[in-house]
Formats: sequence, C-alpha cells, structure tokens
Amino acid sequence: MLDADSDDQDSEDFTGWLLYNGESPVGEITGLEDIPGNPCLIVGGALIPLHEDLIQSADPSTRTLVMNLPEGLL
Repeated sequence: MLDADSDDQDSEDFTGWLLYNGESPVGEITGLEDIPGNPCLIVGGALIPLHEDLIQSADPSTRTLVMNLPEGLL
C-alpha cells in the first residue's frame, strides 16, 4: 500500500475516510500533513503518523482505514 517502489509515489489520499484504532472509531480523516519522511493524517486536529507498520487494513469500498495505534498517541 505504501510501497516506496510503487508507481504511485504520492501518499495515499485517505481524506474523507473513517479511521479506526482496531475496532474503536477515531474519527474522519480531514487531510494529510505531508511532512517529508513522516506523512501524517489529520483527524480531529490530531496528527496520526501514516506508516505501513501501523496499518491493519484499508477498504476503499467502505472508505475505512484500520490502524493499530500506539497507546498514548490519541
């Protein structure tokens, strides 16, 4: 998904998707802060690192992104 060797060099655009931390809803993704080497999702004013190790699943049909966020990040 976030493969550096993929043809899509831009970070995935998850704006408008719903973010879940496991089974718990976090909120709607309202944007992407494209910090070089550390892109972050904007959710409710918080910055969530968009890193492939944190992503459990992404479903374009339901526009849901499920992540396993470190404790204390929210």
